[in-house]
Amino acid sequence: MAPVTPQQLAQTHIVPADAVLRNEVDYRGYPHRHLAVAARPGLTHSGLTQLMAAVEYLCPYGWELVNVSSGNSLFYAFLRRT
Repeated sequence: MAPVTPQQLAQTHIVPADAVLRNEVDYRGYPHRHLAVAARPGLTHSGLTQLMAAVEYLCPYGWELVNVSSGNSLFYAFLRRT
């Protein structure tokens, strides 16, 4: 999968949890304070497990979990830059 560029991230405000965990996201230049991480259940993991792993990965980089939600077979984590 191709890396997520700051432009793509700024446009959608949503990043896939698997891209976060594979370190394929460039947050430099991301102009917004809030970010959504999305995860879909897979064959080898629950979507919520992958989502929370991505949140844990981002915490040391100044992101704080605000809320978690689900809908349309996706789990979402909403984060705020501290």
